[in-house]
Amino acid sequence: MNPCFDLPILMYHHIEPDGVPITPYAVHAGQFVSQLDRLCAAGFTTLSFQDLFAALEGKAKLPAKPVIVTFDDGYESFRKLALPAMISRRMKATVFVVAGEIGGFNRWDSERGIPRRQLLDEAGIRAVMAAGMEIGAHGWAHRNLCECPPPELEEEIFRSKKELESRFGAAQQMFSYPYGAHSKEHFPLLQRAGYSGAVSIFSDQPAVTSNLFSMRRIYVHAGDTAWRFRFKLSPLYLRYVAWRARRGVR
Repeated sequence: MNPCFDLPILMYHHIEPDGVPITPYAVHAGQFVSQLDRLCAAGFTTLSFQDLFAALEGKAKLPAKPVIVTFDDGYESFRKLALPAMISRRMKATVFVVAGEIGGFNRWDSERGIPRRQLLDEAGIRAVMAAGMEIGAHGWAHRNLCECPPPELEEEIFRSKKELESRFGAAQQMFSYPYGAHSKEHFPLLQRAGYSGAVSIFSDQPAVTSNLFSMRRIYVHAGDTAWRFRFKLSPLYLRYVAWRARRGVR
């Protein structure tokens, strides 16, 4: 594989309806749609991770301006508010699902003052997949891997993959670290489980695909102006965040 592709991987969580107060880890629907339109206007092509791996293996070529759009946690708001906008623009996204919480809510956020949010149920996940979106694993119960004893680590990495594959019949190539937390000890476990890669927020790698089990993403939040969003897509920004990470700055 060629390990040196540098491309923006955008990270979203929850989409709020327009006109309601914004909550943590969320953007308003109108802001999200405007960002999709900016991607289109700037000539970006959305990819799945399957597309990325095909390019890394030399089986396909990356488009001139590739971008990957990801959503962590698998909220119902993705299906209701983000999916129609993506379908109408023929765009792709990857939704990372907490395998042990399908149809539930974000219990892991309850102590942090983040509002209760509905997660996709099985029918919702099937609808998302039928619309051409990719799903990936976001652990079993959204635990911090760096704090898990071996039995919980087994659940987060191995059980989540088996559950998603058995319920939805789609091979799971990608893992998203809950809270972005990971260490190099997790890489061989993910490989043994059969994943091809994993994404975080934090990575000290020089390029996004230098280590496929520590691919750095760009956090998109409600405070991103149009100018800041454009800057986050630029090669300069990708080099800047890599430079910060290598110096231990978050």
